[in-house]
Amino acid sequence: IGLTAARRAVVVSGAAAPLTAAPYVATLAPVANVAVGDETPWGVAGELAALAPGTESGVYPQGSAAGDILAAAGERTVVAVVRDAHRHPWMTEALDALVAARPDTVVVEMGLPRAEPRGVLYIATHGAARVCGRAAAEVIAGVRA
Repeated sequence: IGLTAARRAVVVSGAAAPLTAAPYVATLAPVANVAVGDETPWGVAGELAALAPGTESGVYPQGSAAGDILAAAGERTVVAVVRDAHRHPWMTEALDALVAARPDTVVVEMGLPRAEPRGVLYIATHGAARVCGRAAAEVIAGVRA
């Protein structure tokens, strides 16, 4: 039931070409609060790697530069994963820089989708549970629209 609900909750804006190579997943990680904690896993990297073998990923805390992400990604499609970007100006700035440099960037919002959609493909999951990551990964990998 969890994955079915997560799939129904996903809202997609835009469209991207199907993946032809494994992407690079950049998780822009906010400082965890006491309710979430540092140990709670979230994101799409693991789920996308299962669907697109060879997917690589990195976690970028506040203060990370878009240039660091672009250097790590190389020519791969960038999948930028955020949670509540509207609450973190540094995330918004990083997303703007990523999309300006690489308009083909895919953005996944795993919190409340209050910021303007960015990227060639914008996926709002309305949650950060593992099933939400799986639902987003399916859209990115072209397993489901």
